[in-house]
Amino acid sequence: MSDIFRNNLDNIKLEIDLFGNRVEKLSMKDRIGFLPISIWQPDWSITNKLKDIVGDSGECRELREGSGNQRTTNLKVNTFGYQLFSSIFNPHLAQMILSAYCQPKAKIYDPFAGGGTRGFIATAMGHEYTGREIRQNEIDRILEQQKKLGVGFNIECGDAQDEPPKRDYFDFSYTCPPYYNLEIYSGLDNDLSNAPDYFQFLLGINKVMQSVWYSLKPGALSIWVVGNFRDKKGNLNHFNGDIANIGLRVGFYLHDEIIFWGAAGNAVQRCGQFEANRKSVRVHEYILIFRK
Repeated sequence: MSDIFRNNLDNIKLEIDLFGNRVEKLSMKDRIGFLPISIWQPDWSITNKLKDIVGDSGECRELREGSGNQRTTNLKVNTFGYQLFSSIFNPHLAQMILSAYCQPKAKIYDPFAGGGTRGFIATAMGHEYTGREIRQNEIDRILEQQKKLGVGFNIECGDAQDEPPKRDYFDFSYTCPPYYNLEIYSGLDNDLSNAPDYFQFLLGINKVMQSVWYSLKPGALSIWVVGNFRDKKGNLNHFNGDIANIGLRVGFYLHDEIIFWGAAGNAVQRCGQFEANRKSVRVHEYILIFRK
């Protein structure tokens, strides 16, 4: 398992052939662990092992009832007996992103650090991670997990819409923002999941992206994992396109875009609903790579 944490473009593996010659393995798959094509899929055996380390079970958030969310990886049942799901960032995706796009020993900033997945994976891969999280109870949970694992990274309680912790300092940023009001994170007024409408939510995201832009060194990459989602009326919000447009407005360039097909196997069970609603089952998200 520890071998995957050494994967990056600078990692050129060596083998000794039958004649004692040192042979460099230069293929992309040897160096980063997968082929850098425009559709990525996780290795679920790796994902499950990493989930045990990260320890995020989604207990600090819950699905807002009636949202119609299909971004589902973690089943819950609430007090009324409804089945709810909360999203958990795929830890293998975090490892893949850092292997492909992040230079070794980078200073990384994450404006939405809840869950802790990206912090634990970044630290395991030798990076200096700084995360910002609005909920103190979630920070306390992550700090407890750090103690269990004997690792540490910086996570501060604060609003990602505010000024960045440091300007022109970080080498890299990766994050996954809240999907508007699909999940309940807290009752805090400045929690973006409590925005009164989608437009106000996007204004908050604009402030966060501006803060991230200020935090990065020129030329640095900022990666956002997002997906389109349906509102309570079943209408599709093109969150992917909205994030791309906001990034361009704050000064980023859109460097690349990847489709992440990361749905668990139970997604196909919902395909039977298509005849009734003519709505496809969403099994993918987007990885948007911005460059300052």
